[in-house]
Amino acid sequence: MRAAKTVLDQGSMDLVTVHFTQGACMVTRDGGALFQPSVAVPDSARKGANGAGDAFAAGFHYGLHEGWTGANCLKLGHAAAAACLRAAETYTSVGTVAECLELAQSWGWR
Repeated sequence: MRAAKTVLDQGSMDLVTVHFTQGACMVTRDGGALFQPSVAVPDSARKGANGAGDAFAAGFHYGLHEGWTGANCLKLGHAAAAACLRAAETYTSVGTVAECLELAQSWGWR
């Protein structure tokens, strides 16, 4: 969270999100801070990590565009990233918003 806050303080953006294996954090210009654990992806489901960061960003920004809460944006980001891990390619395993969230719910959160 400290690193995200430092980046926020040095720029003109309204929020900073940092995504990592165990979770993601988001800090906002108004002092808000959130942490969301990542999805507990079973080892047997992992096929590759190619594109998972981009999938997280796409899910997060979709939620942001739709006016979702920060917590729900982080959850969708993680759900999309988790779905992406199911294939070595970057395009075959990420489904719809509902499919990604359902998958995350079925696997659970760390």
